[in-house]
Amino acid sequence: MLAGLIRRRWPLPVLALLLVLVIAGVAVAMSSSDDDTLVVYNGRSHYGDETVFENFTEKTGIELTLRGGTGPELFERLKREGTDTPADVLVTTDLANLWRAENAGLLTETTSPKLEANVPEAIRDPGSQWWPLTVRLRVPVVSTKRVPEGAITGYEDLGDPKWKGRTCLRTSNSEYNQSLVADFLAKRGPEETEALLQSWMDNDPKIFNSDGELLGAMAEGDCDVGLINHYYLARALDEDPDFPVAPAWPDQDGAGAHANVSGAGVVSTSDKKAQARKLLEYLTTRAAQVEIVKGGEFPVNEQVSAEDSAALWQTVKIDPIAVEQAGPLIPDAIALMLDLGWR
Repeated sequence: MLAGLIRRRWPLPVLALLLVLVIAGVAVAMSSSDDDTLVVYNGRSHYGDETVFENFTEKTGIELTLRGGTGPELFERLKREGTDTPADVLVTTDLANLWRAENAGLLTETTSPKLEANVPEAIRDPGSQWWPLTVRLRVPVVSTKRVPEGAITGYEDLGDPKWKGRTCLRTSNSEYNQSLVADFLAKRGPEETEALLQSWMDNDPKIFNSDGELLGAMAEGDCDVGLINHYYLARALDEDPDFPVAPAWPDQDGAGAHANVSGAGVVSTSDKKAQARKLLEYLTTRAAQVEIVKGGEFPVNEQVSAEDSAALWQTVKIDPIAVEQAGPLIPDAIALMLDLGWR
């Protein structure tokens, strides 16, 4: 094109103006093609939520680029990239990851009437830096072959000496355990929490890298009691109704079972905050929640019911995590766990 214009011997000022217009047009075209594309750092990439994101694009026309990783990995990546990050939305698991992102200034306040209508106030971030997508309970579980019904009724029972050498726990590196202990610190105080964890450690627990491995060990008879997120057991029971492990819902006559969340927030450096907000709004709608909870988690939208085995557990009394108090205590929780030998 430019060669043809030059052959016509246009005056140089005119050629210069035409060149500027061509470059500007290309830039506008490239910019407009990116305007409706959001980059999502997705810490739920292993939860099978791809259909939800595809449905969002089909409904809104906004394209998504999904980049997966664990919650801690994506937090470190966002922090390392700083203002150069391409991310517009962070989707992650657990309060620990959400609090770290908020505390590091990686998220921005985002709210709307739709979000407020979709999500109960009791489980929201008071500062609206992130919004919960699912609720997950961290609860004791027991062997149905070796533990009588009613033997475990609270978190304290995991420290009963009769379970010495018969207890399974996940590593202290787990953000799920870190959030649980931070919530204990917020609600029980440091002395009671230390005594509780010390009783667990006194039972010489076997330590596993994942809740799935822990459940497998219980099924094989390697231990009798453990502590997991409820949806791991829901999935196991959905695959095999005879799976020999059952939940032992804690503190049903008191505070209830510890409830944590997965969630999402708009990245503070994003220049597509309006589109990013639309994604958060969609993920909390009834249609999206029905898809998200197929993996055994509990929905945040009260118009939706849990699926399969988890549906039987949705009336369990829960104790929502103390967001404002527990978040800042996560470093203290990690330090306490390590001091007590929880590796």
